[in-house]
Amino acid sequence: MKEQIYNELKDKSILLLGFGKEGKSSYQFIRSMDPTKEIGIADLHLIQDFGFSNDPYLTFYIGEDYLKACADYDVIIKGPGVVIKDYLDEEIKSRITCQTDLFLKYSKNQTIGITGTKGKSTTSSLLYHILQKLGKSSVLIGNIGIPVFDVLDCLEGDTICVLELGVHQLEFMKHSPNIAVILNIYEEHLDHYLSMDEYVNAKKNIYLYQTEGDTLLVGNSSYLEFLDHIHGTIYRNQKRNKNCYFLDKEDFIIYNGSKKIVIPRFKIETTLKGEHNLTNILTCLTIISILGFDLEKGIQSLKDFKGLPHRLEYVGTYHQILFYDDAIATSIPSVISAINTLEIVDTLILGGMDRGLDYLPLVTYLQTSTIRNVLLLPETNQRIEKLFRGFKSSLNVISVSDMEEAVSLSFEITKEGKICLLSPAAASYNVYKNFEEKGNHFQNLIKKRGK
Repeated sequence: MKEQIYNELKDKSILLLGFGKEGKSSYQFIRSMDPTKEIGIADLHLIQDFGFSNDPYLTFYIGEDYLKACADYDVIIKGPGVVIKDYLDEEIKSRITCQTDLFLKYSKNQTIGITGTKGKSTTSSLLYHILQKLGKSSVLIGNIGIPVFDVLDCLEGDTICVLELGVHQLEFMKHSPNIAVILNIYEEHLDHYLSMDEYVNAKKNIYLYQTEGDTLLVGNSSYLEFLDHIHGTIYRNQKRNKNCYFLDKEDFIIYNGSKKIVIPRFKIETTLKGEHNLTNILTCLTIISILGFDLEKGIQSLKDFKGLPHRLEYVGTYHQILFYDDAIATSIPSVISAINTLEIVDTLILGGMDRGLDYLPLVTYLQTSTIRNVLLLPETNQRIEKLFRGFKSSLNVISVSDMEEAVSLSFEITKEGKICLLSPAAASYNVYKNFEEKGNHFQNLIKKRGK
């Protein structure tokens, strides 16, 4: 597969647009195939030494005008963190590809792609866990933190690739996986896209290039009610007579074709919290059923799966206060889901980088919740606080300067036996490198303060 992918590139001038984890992976891949290939590297930020001192075949484009370099290259391999919007014309955009698309061109028949505004990391990790327990050769790659080029040397013909796909990887894709999953779509990433329609259309690339014989699983969302250009078999997360999967009061139900599979809820042993995670579990079991694998063993493997960090993660109980880290929750539905799942949240730490989300539905919801305290982090704090003032809210709403102040206050104002929850409904990039760094800072501050 490596040779096939590189044959697409070797006779063309190549620009690596963005030099994060995927950009570095692409560089290593190209160098493994041709030590003297001329490569351009363009990034907004200064690149720290990556062992370039002995590589004379590089040209760097760093700073505010880095996107201008795109005009001079035949192929632009874009990293997921680069914002394009309307900064480039359509002709230049037509030259943009990504690791994921190059990978899928030659591996689609052994790939399960999973996307969604929320739940994609948990679902991808859980599916990989089940496949491993079933003894299937498999890899977990993509948006989960493992660039696809990093596993090329270990893939066999029967290896199942569980590929988590963020919207930035889907944006310029022209190939779709054999099994595609869209868990849900909510308002998100509006700092990267000109409109919600652009965001939704990028997500749809996960199935638009499927062919007959491929499969699409679709979750519940108003943005997913009407899908066009579907060429494979579609399974809906709703009650139907065939090809569907849904939860009823007592059971998990899967219709695989016209075959009905009933899984009693009491058989599902899991540490994952919340109704949304039951849907994630059901999605994985539906895929196992479609693949024809041992469903009973798949169900048994669920009890061994540990939830991922920063996703409704229990940090500990300090001074009789329960602390939970849900730093992954950057969308409003995710925060509401977390509050409903935990039930006894008394203090909510909210906010971060302002991407223009409409916080009115969340503020409206909080008026009817049992939460008493809302601590607002910069830079969304002023905008959200203004919404609370409009309601003449009785909640204790406090704007704080940083996470240190938020954690310190939470120890003072949260009732004993209740929960303090970090669930920001905002990105972290105004202060932190990513949500993991934000969650780790939250946890470290709690443990230090709680001694």
